[in-house]
Parts: sequence; C-alpha cells; structure tokens
Amino acid sequence: MRFGLSRLSLLLLFPLFSLTGCEQPQVNFVFSEKTNELVPEAAKPVKEALVRQFGNPFELTQFEGLPTDFGDVEGSVKTVQASSGEEKLIRFQVEGLQDAYPKLLGLPLEWTSGKGQGQISRIKEYNYETGTIAVDKTADIDPQPGDTFLVECTRLQFGRDLYNRHCMHCHGMSGEGTGPTSRYLNPPPRDFRQGIYKYTSTKPTAKAQNADLERTVKEGIAGTYMPSFKLLTEDEVSAIVNYVVWLSIRGETEKKIVDELFFDYSKEVVAERTSEDGGESREDVMEELKEYMELDFPDTLEFATSSVAEAWEEANMEDAVVVPETPRVPDTPESRERGRKLYLGDKTKCATCHGPQGRGNGTATQDFWTNPATNEKYSNRGLHDIWGNQLPPRDLHRGIYRGGRRPIDVYRRMYSGIKGTPMPAFGGPLSDEELWDLVNYVMSLPYSSK
Repeated sequence: MRFGLSRLSLLLLFPLFSLTGCEQPQVNFVFSEKTNELVPEAAKPVKEALVRQFGNPFELTQFEGLPTDFGDVEGSVKTVQASSGEEKLIRFQVEGLQDAYPKLLGLPLEWTSGKGQGQISRIKEYNYETGTIAVDKTADIDPQPGDTFLVECTRLQFGRDLYNRHCMHCHGMSGEGTGPTSRYLNPPPRDFRQGIYKYTSTKPTAKAQNADLERTVKEGIAGTYMPSFKLLTEDEVSAIVNYVVWLSIRGETEKKIVDELFFDYSKEVVAERTSEDGGESREDVMEELKEYMELDFPDTLEFATSSVAEAWEEANMEDAVVVPETPRVPDTPESRERGRKLYLGDKTKCATCHGPQGRGNGTATQDFWTNPATNEKYSNRGLHDIWGNQLPPRDLHRGIYRGGRRPIDVYRRMYSGIKGTPMPAFGGPLSDEELWDLVNYVMSLPYSSK
C-alpha cells in the first residue's frame, strides 16, 4: 500500500510542471493491445497518426472538427530578448495572455503574422509572472514586436491538469482504466477509450451527454469507488468532462482505424498468410499494406475521426434525451402490482437476471455466457460487461441505484438499458405507462419484507 500511495503522490505533482517551467515529463498515451498486435509496419503509421492528431499528455494537439472546447487565446509579441547564436530557444515577452490559463507549458503556439505566419511552435518555457515565452529557435521563426499568435488548447490543458490531479490515479493517463490505484478497486475504473458510459439520459444508441458526465463527476456513482466531486466549481467539472470526452474520441478513433487493419495485418493473420499453407510472401503482403497506407489510410483516418465526432455532437442535441411522453403513473399498490407482473413475465424477463424476488440471483448468473468479442465462453459463470468484467445483477432490495435514484433515472435505465452491459432497453417493447409501473414496483422493493 505504501508503494501505491507514493506513486500516487508523485503522479499528483505532474500538473505542477507547468507552473515551475521545468521540463515536462516524458509521458505518452497508452495504445490499445489490439494496436500493438498489428505488425510493426501497420502499427507504426497508426501510432504516428494518433500522435499527430491528439499529441501526448504533456504535448496536446488541436485537431479541427472535434466537439471539443480547445480554448484558443490570442496574444502578441511585446519584446524579444537578445540571445547568443548558441542558444536553442527564443524568448519573448507577450501581451494578451493575462486572463489565459497560466499553465501553458507544452502547448502549441500558432503564428498568425510575421515571418513565421502559419508555423506552429511548442511552448518550451512560460513564466506567468513576467509574461515570457520560450520556443525552439528555427530558421522559420523570427518573432518581432507586434507579431501575433494563438496559443491553442488552453481549455483542454486546464481539464487535463484537473483530470491528472483528481481522476488519473484511477482511470489512467490515457483514460484506459489502469491508473496506479485501479488494482485495488472493484468494480474497476471505467476505460473511457470505447466511448461507452453506462448511466446516461440519452437513447439506447446515443453517446452520453456532457451533462450526464458532469452529473457523474459531481454526484459520484453510488456503490462504487467513484466519489463525488461537488467541491469542484462548475467550470472545473465542465473542463474535466471536456477532457474526458476528448480522451474517448481519441480512443474510439484508434479502435476504428485498427479494426480496419486488424483482419489483414495483425501479426497472427500475417503469419498465417505467409505460412506454407497461406501461400503469400511477406514481401507481397507488405507491398499491399504500403499501398493501402498511401491510398486508403488517410480516408480511413478522416472517416474514423469525423464519425466519432459526429456521434458525440448528436448526443448533445435535445432530441437525444429520453423524455417520457406520459407523466409518472401514481405510485399506488395497483401500479406496483402491474409492475410486479411485468417484472416476472416473459415481456421483460427481469427475473432471469435479477431473480424472482429481485435479489440479484436469477438463473442467468449460473450460465456460462459467450464473450461477443472472442466468441468463446467466459471462464466464470454469470454476466459480463463489454470491458470483460464480471457483472452481478443488481440486488434491487438494497436501494442503491448507480445511475441515480430519482424516478426519472430509473425510468431511463429501463428505457435505454445500461450501455455496455446485458441490461436491455425496454423503450420499444413497453409503453410509458408500463415502464412507470415497473419503476414503481422496483423502487418499492427496498421497503418490501419479501
């Protein structure tokens, strides 16, 4: 335990590097296992493309077209410090950044006038007190008083620093769910890279709304180690969610482009293709891959990123939210009885998982289910989520509702299901009145003696 806490203490210091002006730690985003299972000739361009578009934890990159508040801030050069020919950095005082987030180290600076117009520099040093910036000295960069620039990703960096301080020790630097304290937690922290969040207000196939994620950050998740962060300001919560969504978009983009390559260019497939039975030479397979990378990969990358971005944009539209057309049916004994019959009946089969009395001990917990990703049986009996974690059905008598305990929260769980889990969506098969009857019955169980 001491080892885990000492690592946590060290990791919590990471955001302070941007205040002191010290060199940033060399940290990279984690690539998925599936990416690393590609042959090196396929994995390398995939990784390079992701770094170009998203950067790394301490060198964020702005990629246009994402539903992300990057936070551009305009500035201008005030004075330029004299430097010797041997110095590798150019230092200059700036104007216009007084109200910007003060931790700008590592961010891209795009020149909008002067000799370097259109060029992008990385901020190697930044002194908030004196307003002094340092960037690499190059032949194309020669700042002069009055030259203007944009510092990009200030809002994203604000969210990153908050995430690193409050979230990363569980969810990991890349949002992969393997932070240094994750090994001690059950259920394990969410892997954000699939872009799937269980507790949302949106329809079954829609992403989570920013408001859903903000509510989770503020309220926590009951019955888990996800705490409430109500002491953070609204602006801080919003910045964290902005960064988490960006991590999800990065992870989903990676998954989409790797899925396009995997069945032709994974190490296992290439070994089969170039075996004696496969009949292909490695040179021919690599030539085919090279042609794909030159001709088709740019379109694959653009489609992957734009389709993921579009899905997140659509989730934040008003019509993505589940809003009952019928007000809640009064919580009467008659409504609860109708709900009980639905619960036990073939129309919902709730008892199959949750048990006939709602104790979480239905017959589904005794079966060996098939992993949809591998088409092989899980090694343990019972239900699993898409992250591969064993998932006991909720004991409804405990009165712990991880997605919120308001009636509308429970209604939405039933209408849309719980994304990433076997909990199905009943928004089509059941009417609003039936859903409310089921809500009334389920919410009565903690007070039932049965």
